[in-house]
Amino acid sequence: MRVIPSDKVEVHLIRPAGRAARGGSLRGGRFLLLRRSPGRRTLAGVWQPVTGGIERGETAWQAARREVREETGLEPVRWWALEHLSIYYEARPDACVVLPVFAAELARDATPRLSHEHDAWILTTAAVARRRVLWDAQRHAIDAVVREILSGRPAARVRDITALVNGGARRARGPRSRAAATRRRVTPSIRRGA
Repeated sequence: MRVIPSDKVEVHLIRPAGRAARGGSLRGGRFLLLRRSPGRRTLAGVWQPVTGGIERGETAWQAARREVREETGLEPVRWWALEHLSIYYEARPDACVVLPVFAAELARDATPRLSHEHDAWILTTAAVARRRVLWDAQRHAIDAVVREILSGRPAARVRDITALVNGGARRARGPRSRAAATRRRVTPSIRRGA
């Protein structure tokens, strides 16, 4: 198995449209899109999902959680790592960029508090979100969210990572005991070998 490191993440935030409760269907859910501030050096005014870089020592899911918090002030109630990856080419540095794509369910009453990076937000259908985003890779990611999560069909390939994200947030504060710290160090290597 070849490992491809990534230094960026993409997160699609969905707010239930109806009475979906945590664990229920998100069919008809609305996508949260953010508009890049006019003062941004690149792509000012472009609508996008939450995107950002992975910092040194972070996992991709930790970066996704941090970027959502930084850009929107929100704490999603449920998280998924999609099977879909966003891939595009950058002329400089002559490389293909591969981004893990995450989706997260927002509380029904969630209201974003934007950072300086964005000046507006909308909650919209998948069809409108597809028309608003700039990149085909983001349109494909929206389609993947619809197919893998919003369809209402159980999909084995969709990986619910809520426990990991929520548990990881608690672990980031520090282990409760030496035994707990040891278990955390050993468990990832066992999973890699599986």
